[in-house]
Amino acid sequence: MQKDIENELSQLGVSRETFERLERLVALLDEWRQRMNLIGPREMEQIWTRHIIDSAQMIALTGPEKRIVDIGSGAGFPGLVLACEAATRGGDVTMVESTAKKCAFLQTVIADLKLPAKVINARIESAPPERVDFITARALAPLPRLLSYAYPWISRGATGLFFKGERWQEELTDASDYWTLRHEAIPSRTNPAGIILKIEEAHRV
Repeated sequence: MQKDIENELSQLGVSRETFERLERLVALLDEWRQRMNLIGPREMEQIWTRHIIDSAQMIALTGPEKRIVDIGSGAGFPGLVLACEAATRGGDVTMVESTAKKCAFLQTVIADLKLPAKVINARIESAPPERVDFITARALAPLPRLLSYAYPWISRGATGLFFKGERWQEELTDASDYWTLRHEAIPSRTNPAGIILKIEEAHRV
């Protein structure tokens, strides 16, 4: 089973070194979830397919030596997965999360694995929009609101990479009332009905 997972991650561009870090990340997550509600027991059973492999799809899209900000990081997906890869191929990841307990977990993983990452414990609206190459988010908000959160970074040149589920076309239609977008819908490898929405430009209507 674990060998199959490693092979699947390898197809997504994940190195052996990164895979070993991801194994440690999963162990830390299992440890912490028993103390606080990071993810549920059922989600933990599917941690590799539902969270790790899903998040790892972004590795090929970001490329090496990039600066990334992940907003609404929660338990660290995709932020910690991208940071594990950045430790191998360069770059850094900033994770923005408003819940202090979740930030404590993120910081513990960063310190344990010596990841090139930092955590900002703040609401997204309060976080300083530093210049980055990419801004990412997963299961955070409907697209119109997500774009409002992400715009300070996108307006400074960042490309948005956002996981979206089966209602993604409806969300794009809703967003068109408020935004003009230059975007691409990239099929998800883990969710046949979902996509990764790549947004290169966003302008308010």
